[in-house]
Amino acid sequence: MTGPMVRADGVRKRFGAHEVLCGVDLTVDRSEVVCIIGPSGSGKSTFLRCINHLEKISGGQLYVDGHLVGYRRRGNKLYEMREREVAAQRIDIGMVFQQFNLFPHMTALGNVIEAPIRVRKEPRQEVIRRSKELIDRVGLSSRMDAYPAQLSGGQQQRVAIARALAMRPKLMLFDEPTSALDPELVGEVLDVMRDLAAEGMTMVVVTHEMGFAQEVASKVAFMDEGQILEMGPPRELFRDPQHERSRTFLSRVL
Repeated sequence: MTGPMVRADGVRKRFGAHEVLCGVDLTVDRSEVVCIIGPSGSGKSTFLRCINHLEKISGGQLYVDGHLVGYRRRGNKLYEMREREVAAQRIDIGMVFQQFNLFPHMTALGNVIEAPIRVRKEPRQEVIRRSKELIDRVGLSSRMDAYPAQLSGGQQQRVAIARALAMRPKLMLFDEPTSALDPELVGEVLDVMRDLAAEGMTMVVVTHEMGFAQEVASKVAFMDEGQILEMGPPRELFRDPQHERSRTFLSRVL
């Protein structure tokens, strides 16, 4: 496919009378890392969840890899896909959440191999081989047989990243992946994400880690009250924000 990996055109999301997303426009090119920053409650996580249809949008359109997310077009009308069709779309989109969401009764390796075997129906031995490589890649080769309760928060989050990568996604979404971690554990997760970015993985990252955004992002989007108010290369946005709300926010967090 050519064209951007993600394209959001006027995306809106309402919860009852409250409009959380107020016409979000965003383009993410292939192999690009886009970090979305902004105050809590600005709609960042909701927008991320809309990208893989964990939240249904109320207006606008979202495309991933050139395909409408969650809908099918017939003529001039859009029809919502069945859940099974949506699930098939999600196979190509990896997502890492604030909480690790590992299966507590499975080892690290068990968590990583589960989806490729059950969802993609891939051969078990091939999945095990690839999953061991992924666990080694996130620095946990000695902890493959450990259960989540035996792992630190940073280790659990690295297993969660390996689990997402095991599905061989085209796109990775990160929803504040370090916010639930003790400060000394944040670096080990960010190191894995840096490696993914260096390898060309397309990533959309909602984060409060400003240093990571400045170092790794291709571009940074500042979001507030359901809108992207400003977007640009990190060097420009952090050094010379153009919007008053961006300046106020950054003056408090940098």
